[in-house]
Amino acid sequence: MCMLSGAILSGGLSTRMGEEKGLVILHGRPLIHYVMGTMSRVADEVIVSIAKGMTSRYREVLDSNIKLVEDKRIGVGPLEGLARAFSSARGQYVVVSPCDTPFLKPELCTMLVESARGRDGAVPLTGAELFEPLHGVYRRKSCLESFEKAIKNDIQRPVDIYPELDLEFVPRNVLQTVDPDLTSFWNLNSYDDLELAEMKLKEGSRKL
Repeated sequence: MCMLSGAILSGGLSTRMGEEKGLVILHGRPLIHYVMGTMSRVADEVIVSIAKGMTSRYREVLDSNIKLVEDKRIGVGPLEGLARAFSSARGQYVVVSPCDTPFLKPELCTMLVESARGRDGAVPLTGAELFEPLHGVYRRKSCLESFEKAIKNDIQRPVDIYPELDLEFVPRNVLQTVDPDLTSFWNLNSYDDLELAEMKLKEGSRKL
């Protein structure tokens, strides 16, 4: 496959945590560092999509070679973050992840990249009609056009544009061949989640 871009979405509102989720500290590191580590292993370039006005805060914790793009439109949802990231990406395909999934596995990303080859993208399907659109791999050009069209039509959910795209949906049993517990999709949405993730990381460190 040609050049691959990685896009980390870190522009959503964290109402339950009450602070910028990507900068929340987990096991001594900003949460976004965990997804960044995986993306850096998989993609040729990494772009972080953030809320308007957050560049200076993220620049403090990310390397200078990481491209930051801010939302232009407010209240649009994840399609705005996707559109902004894809507008700046250079790869033929873009692998996507939210910033709050610290157990994202590179093997899962690689599987989705391979599944997307020759199509408009590949999206995990973790249950009956339970899509994981923010963990997909998308062809940059065709999907960017669909994202922008959806935004103009006041559509906010990525799944609502799936009918117009040629996508591969990767089922749960196939995903589990590289991620048996599907921890790649575990979003940390609260401080309770953060505490559980801290315990999991500490346990992993003790096993090393």
